[in-house]
Amino acid sequence: MRLAWLDALTPKQAQLMAWLARRLAGAGFRVLLTVRSYDYTVGVAGVSGVEAIVVGGYGGGSLEGKLRASAERILGLAGRVGGACVAVMYPSPSGARTAYGLGIPLIVLSDSPHSVPAHRLAVPLSDYLVHSSFIPGRLFERYVLGAYTRRLTYRGFDELEYIAGYRPSRRVLGELGLEEYGYVVVRPPEYKAAYYHGRRRPEIERLVEKITGMGYRVVYLPRYPEQAEAVKGMRGVIVPERAVKGLDLEAWAAAVVTGGASMAREAALLGTPGISLYPGRLHVDEAVERLGAPLHHAGSPMDAWRILREVLRSPEKHRRCMRGVLGLLEKPSDIVIPLAERACKNT
Repeated sequence: MRLAWLDALTPKQAQLMAWLARRLAGAGFRVLLTVRSYDYTVGVAGVSGVEAIVVGGYGGGSLEGKLRASAERILGLAGRVGGACVAVMYPSPSGARTAYGLGIPLIVLSDSPHSVPAHRLAVPLSDYLVHSSFIPGRLFERYVLGAYTRRLTYRGFDELEYIAGYRPSRRVLGELGLEEYGYVVVRPPEYKAAYYHGRRRPEIERLVEKITGMGYRVVYLPRYPEQAEAVKGMRGVIVPERAVKGLDLEAWAAAVVTGGASMAREAALLGTPGISLYPGRLHVDEAVERLGAPLHHAGSPMDAWRILREVLRSPEKHRRCMRGVLGLLEKPSDIVIPLAERACKNT
């Protein structure tokens, strides 16, 4: 049977790859999913119903640490993914180098052309680069070697892979002792990422205090232990001990606030107000907003509070039904599965 290797470095990637794994399995592929030990990545793959193999870890904030972790991960992957006839991943330097070294055709997905180091190291080694048509192709061209990489687009968003047709469960509310629209999900910034270098990270703890001061609970999803420590002991704050289904959590929240962008987009596409503190405007976010989803960009925690305070005064007023709009869009798998079948036929 044809073996497709999927690789994920972050929780968002793990969620998408788990859903993509199901669709590839339905198309007759045997699937191997590898993940990095980082943040909620391993747990997210688990709650998505796909067994993943953990290979390597996170290198931290230093360049030397990132380099060493990537080199070690290449060695770990090399001994596990042989025999695959296609590889699918986001720009992963370790994954791309492994696929290239083993002669495995590589499909790279991306919604983040602003992430320069990962794209410079991964995209030139890919056979296909797949991205949303809502992101201008010129933003990717600087990474593409035209003689070797073909760029393809689809009219949609990466998050639709696992949001389209999804029916949220209320089970997570019972597990965490929450009430519908009685809490806010807060995800602090990924301040060790390359895109935060040289930028001031937003201090989000004051925002948490303001939210609980309005009588709402906060489900706080830290990326690092020190972020969890910063809210330890705060009244009304819940830090889950293990990964939970993020979509279920977002669907019943009054709002979602994140230092990144993906979780805010997810929430908005589900109809829940999402507020992103990502440093800069993203084309994909602007496209989500144009479709009428309740997605907001905040330049600082105080900006986020001004938006959030209005939302929390009447949460249901700010929600949107997005099902009709989402049904008109495409998913990454609409492009990836035909490419995978072609790659495996030719190997």
